[in-house]
Parts: sequence; structure tokens; C-alpha cells
Amino acid sequence: MLDLRNLTKRFGKGDSAFTALHEVSFSIKEGEFFTLLGPSGCGKTTLLRMIAGFEPPSGGALVLDGRDIAQMPPNRRPVNTVFQNYALFPHMTVAENVGFALSAMGRPKAEISETTVRMLDLVQLSHLAHRKSGELSGGQQQRVALARALAPKPRILLLDEPLSALDMKLRKEMQVELKRLQQETRLTFVFVTHDQEEALTMSDRIAVMNGGRIQQIATPRELYDQPANRFVAGFIGETNFLPAHCTKGLLTLPQAAASLPVSYADGPVTLMVRPEHILLGETQASALTLTARVERLVYFGTDTHVHLQAEGELTLIARVQNGMRSGAPYREGETVTISLPSEALRLLPQEVA
Repeated sequence: MLDLRNLTKRFGKGDSAFTALHEVSFSIKEGEFFTLLGPSGCGKTTLLRMIAGFEPPSGGALVLDGRDIAQMPPNRRPVNTVFQNYALFPHMTVAENVGFALSAMGRPKAEISETTVRMLDLVQLSHLAHRKSGELSGGQQQRVALARALAPKPRILLLDEPLSALDMKLRKEMQVELKRLQQETRLTFVFVTHDQEEALTMSDRIAVMNGGRIQQIATPRELYDQPANRFVAGFIGETNFLPAHCTKGLLTLPQAAASLPVSYADGPVTLMVRPEHILLGETQASALTLTARVERLVYFGTDTHVHLQAEGELTLIARVQNGMRSGAPYREGETVTISLPSEALRLLPQEVA
């Protein structure tokens, strides 16, 4: 549906020029919930603004339904945007806010009324149609902004960190609500966030960005389980990175008593293992086993994070699920056996680290 072909964005000229996007290329499918994820300054909002038409590209093409829209003004693009600031008109009612864009487009009053009713029903705010927008909660205002953006039936809905101003509980509720709206409308959503949990919860696919470049595009599960490099592995969820070495088909960790057979090129590698995959107090035949000292226990309600110190100044964090038993699963200062199951290990080239 939407093809980004070698999109480049430079700000400034000469020696002071800054390249915010470096020949970015990927495609977004129709009806997809596609997320741009990355740290502040990675270029994700610049890319969203280029799709919206607010920033002209310095190079490349932006092809929607086979037509290059890179030079098309924003008001002629079949695209709507929901910003961090919902920009509702406080003197208008909820219904008037939702119908504003349709009114500005010169649509018939009957169509505006019918569409407004349908949109408010979609976002479950029909009972607040006649209330002023300034009297609403943050979550309600966000849903009004969504209804207003959906009313003109855009081909693509762009969302620039629309949940950032909400408290944690409301953010989680709105994550579910946004996904429901996208599935019901079957519209293409392009969502920008730096919050990995938001991205994993709602997205069909995620593009992880850093330094104006795409690091990896994949489903949430693929990104979490099979990151392309150390940046993606570290940005998506918590993880442990351990220096290791491959020699003649064997993976060796200096602190472990045994090696594991692997299909990987000889040389130094970075070993990645998620905290929830580390087994404490257990040994497995197909695992790297070592001993470590429990340095600190951090209680998180559903689980406890166990900070470990192995020989050679090797530090790890393991997650232990909290059950019905009372008290901590281990004691600080205790020495425990650690198993790193082979199926949970991922090898990354050390030069990426």
C-alpha cells in the first residue's frame, strides 16, 4: 500500500547539514498496524511527518497506491494525524469537534451528523456528545481526537506518541482500545513511540530505528526472540550480554564448565540471553552451566529480579516468577547454580556490540 523508497531527510546546508534519515526503504501493508520504534532523535517522528506531508524529503520517493505523493501538499493526501497534543477546540462540544473536519470539507449536514454519530459510537463516547471537550478526562479527549481523525475516512492514520500524556493505567487501557479500533475499522495505522511495551502490545510489525536508519523490521515476537543486532536486542526488552567465543563448532563461555555445539563462524561473539530464560538452581544437559553469587533481589510483584555476579566480573540478571509462597526465592550472598539453555541463547557478532 505504502512504499518508502530511499527516503532521505537533511536539515541545513554545507558543513552544518545534518542527515536525519539515511535512504530509508520499506513497505507498509494495507490494514496493518505498523509501528516506528526507537529512542529520541532516531528519526521516527521526522519520517511520520514526511508521510503526513509536513516535511518534504531531501531525496527518494513516497509511493501510495502506486502514486508518488512526496511533493503532494498535506491537505490533498488521504492521511490524517493524531498528535501528542490532541488540539481539540475547548469551546466546541464533543460532537462538533468530531464533525469539524467534515464541515471544513463542505460535506452535507446530514452526512456530518451521521458520520459523527457513527464515530462516537465507535470510540464509545456517544453519551458525551454534547459535553464540551475541556470537561473531559485525558483518555476521553484522546478518543475524541481519534474519532475526529477517523471521520473523513483516511487511507492511513498516523499516530505520533498519542499515549505519552496519559498515566500508566490509562495507557494500558488505551493500548487495547487503539488495537480494537484498528481491527474494527481495518485502516492502516502508522504509530510512533519510544515505548517498547506499546509497540509489542499493539503492532503487527515494528520497524526499530536508530540514527536515522532502520535496524530491523519484524513482528513483535521475531524482534524479541531473534534480534538482528545488539542494538535491537538491548532496546526490545531486558537482556544479558555475555562475551563468548566460537571455535571449531563449539561455543565457549569462560565462566562455564562445558561448551555447546553451534553452527557459527569461529571467533569472538556476543552471547545474548533473556532474564526469564535463565534457570537458577537447575542443570540441563544442553545448557551452559556456571555458578554465581546473588548480589541483590528486586521485587516486582509478579516476579523478582535476581542480580548475579559470576567469576570474571560477569554480571547477569535473572527473573524468577513469584508464586504463592511468602518470602524471597533466594538470599543475598547465596551461591547458586545457573543454567543457560541452548535454545534460549542467541549469538550476535561481536563487532555489532
